[in-house]
Amino acid sequence: MKSLFALATMSLLLVPAALKAPAQQRTIEGRWEAEAQYWDREDRVQIQLRAEIEGDRISYGTTFVAGELAGLDLHQTDRSGPVHFELEREAGTVVFDGEQRGDEAWGEFVWTGSAEFLRGMEQLGYDDLSLRHHFSMTLQDVTTAFVQAMQERGYQRVSARDLIRFRIFGVDSEFVDEMAEAGYEDLSARELVRFRIHGVSVEYIEDLAQQGYRNLTEEDLVRFRIHGVSPEFIAEMGELGYTNLSPDDLRRARIHGVSPRFAREMSEAGFDRVSLADLVQFRIHGVSPEFIADMAELGYPGLSADDLRRARIHGVSVSFIRDMSEAGYDHLSMDDLVQFRIHGVSPEFVDELKDTGYDDLSGRTLQRMRIHGVSPRFIREMAEVGYENIPAETLIRMRIHNVDAGFVKELEEHNFKDLSAEQLIEAKIHSGWWRRRRP
Repeated sequence: MKSLFALATMSLLLVPAALKAPAQQRTIEGRWEAEAQYWDREDRVQIQLRAEIEGDRISYGTTFVAGELAGLDLHQTDRSGPVHFELEREAGTVVFDGEQRGDEAWGEFVWTGSAEFLRGMEQLGYDDLSLRHHFSMTLQDVTTAFVQAMQERGYQRVSARDLIRFRIFGVDSEFVDEMAEAGYEDLSARELVRFRIHGVSVEYIEDLAQQGYRNLTEEDLVRFRIHGVSPEFIAEMGELGYTNLSPDDLRRARIHGVSPRFAREMSEAGFDRVSLADLVQFRIHGVSPEFIADMAELGYPGLSADDLRRARIHGVSVSFIRDMSEAGYDHLSMDDLVQFRIHGVSPEFVDELKDTGYDDLSGRTLQRMRIHGVSPRFIREMAEVGYENIPAETLIRMRIHNVDAGFVKELEEHNFKDLSAEQLIEAKIHSGWWRRRRP
């Protein structure tokens, strides 16, 4: 089932206007295909028309209520054989001939534009209708009465394309009057179409007003509908204590999935007085009631909203905590866990350090080793040049001052051998003194 919005993509609205032909020559021949559809509780027929207009091959798609096409009944799927039917409108007449097979049909069509319609449109200010716009007005049933009614409501200078879009999306004088009564006068053609596309109705506006949201801008109304800000949503959030929310707050809540259900679940998890902004942040970063319960089960009950967010932002997950516990680091503070994740202290890093002989290191030492690049590889390389079992803090100082295996070998080439770790650091700090001296 194709939605009304999908019809907005019809290529007939996207093709540049062609030069209009003389009225007596306004005919178009082409081919058509049709299929049965059902939506909005009505039998419908989707028709695709293809034709060559002034050298361009054009495809038009539009949908009709089944009763508009007398002589074509695609909803009686047992029917087969030749078909002939006509679509007669003020702007012109389309004659269809072809074959039907069940819920599909195809064939050829001839459109003849109405010269009288053109004269009527000229009197309304449209004296340059292109052939394509004229044809489209036939398909969408743009009448002179419709144009006049819209002009009486202030839409004298809308383009032919806008008139066609009005008909596609159901913008008529009644809708304009309803919007005016609701306080939305002088809407642009674009705003009227957007209201219809997104379902901004008088009923919707009135229901919002009952919830305290009056005099919203046209953009607010459209965005409310796009993101699902309904009167029911506002009422349920109000029952939970979230009242007097701004339009931006309501949109953010819906965009990020803050529902009344989520708010209730977070309240039951101990966050019954947090702001809507906190709830939005929870949703953005994946703080859920399940995550809170899992953290409590691991020994982290009563975490603050900030701690929970930090944990999720930096990847402090249930599995990470369990893996670190198995590696010998349990009962760590949330701050330590966050710092571990920030600096890349992982269970794998801990295991690799143990393989090089460094175990039972403090959390702070692990962090500093990662910050300064004391890796298992660095430890092994230093061991290969004779520096084994160096205290972790000394290894850190070596990395801070760029003491590595290459530096040791360079010293040896200058006949400086068997230096202590501290002497290596001093040699690096004091730059090239060793190049000028011999032991």
